[in-house]
Parts: sequence; C-alpha cells; structure tokens
Amino acid sequence: MAGRPNKKRKRPLAEGVPRPPKRVKRTPWEPAPRTVRRTALLVGLLAPVLIVGLAAVGSNPDYQAPCAILAVFVLMAALIGTLLVRATGWVLWPAVALGLLMLALPEHALRAQLIGHRGVRTEVVVTAAHSSKSRYGTVSWSCHIRRADGQPLPHGTFSGAGCSSNLSVGQSVPVIVDPSGWVPPVGIGEDTTFSGATLYAVPGFAVLWAALVLGAGRRTLRERKA
Repeated sequence: MAGRPNKKRKRPLAEGVPRPPKRVKRTPWEPAPRTVRRTALLVGLLAPVLIVGLAAVGSNPDYQAPCAILAVFVLMAALIGTLLVRATGWVLWPAVALGLLMLALPEHALRAQLIGHRGVRTEVVVTAAHSSKSRYGTVSWSCHIRRADGQPLPHGTFSGAGCSSNLSVGQSVPVIVDPSGWVPPVGIGEDTTFSGATLYAVPGFAVLWAALVLGAGRRTLRERKA
C-alpha cells in the first residue's frame, strides 16, 4: 500500500479569482539624512550646554531641585536623540556615562571653587542639629546656624566640623561663608580642593559628548551613501 504524501497539495484557484500578492518584508524605519544631520547638531552642541548650565545654576540650593529635574529631562531627550542619530553600535553607553558626569560634577565643583576663591571665615551660632542615618548605618549631622553678629545668612545650614550632635546647639563655631550667598556655608575642616579641580574636567566631557554624537551622525550618513 503506497504511503500518503505528508505535504498538502494547494488547491487551484477558481477561474477568474486573482492570485493574492506575496507578502513584502517591511524594512525598519530610518530617519531622513536631513533629520540625522539636524538632530546630531542639536544633540551634540546644545544638549551639553543646557545640562552643564542647569547643573551649575543648581549649585544654589534655592534652584537645586527644579534645575536638577530639568537637567534630567534634557539628558533623557538627548539620549533619545542619540538613538535617532545612531540606532546601532556602542554609541549609547558612552553617551550615558558622559551625560551623568556632566549632570553630577558641576554643582559640587562650582560650590568648591566659589568657597575656595572667595569664602570668608565667619563665626556662627548653632541653633538646631538634625541627624540622618544611611542604609549602611552611618550617622551624619546637619546644623542650622545664624551669624554671631546678627547679620542675615543665606542658606543657614551646614555639615562638617562643629556639627556633630545635639550638644552643638548654642555653641559658636567657625565656618566658611560665600559673601554673595550663592553657595551654602561649609565647615572649616572640609577639603574642597579635589572637588574644585573637577570643574576643569567638565568642558572636556562636553567636548567628548559633542565629538561622540557628531561622529555618530557622520558615520550614519556615510553608511547611507555607501
């Protein structure tokens, strides 16, 4: 007995019925060369200026929260733009690293520079002390202060030498104060040399970001022409 074939035979189409068209494979969407060029210029040149500028303005505690939120949104939009410029390859991860450095360094570095160059030693009185405990069990203190001479003191809080417990309340301690009131006071024993030096690295990170994004855009356009 002959075995039955496993493959099913296609039934012939009825007379007058058109044959359905073959499925065409969809190609992934690619932005136009003009879009790639404009996005690379916008993300490569404008994004680092906005991120660093917002982070620098955030060195003032009065503007720290809104500037940090806006800077994070700019960074997220810039990373999306980087994917639009170059969707494949390893470009995204260096962009994330450089973006985080531009986001985190300017605030602390600018504070250290201002305190180091124009800070003035000032006697203050501790009016309150508050402790906080990290998840690793480390206890840190922050103190509310007022000037001993009664003059107004912007951002009247600090942490460091002289602020260690509730026993500090009522005591007079020396701190370094920014006469303009832009950055908060710091303790006498706090070393800001290294933090201030990192400010000079921020423009280098911005240049690397621009070179990375613009280079990715040129590579994408070159591959389109090939």
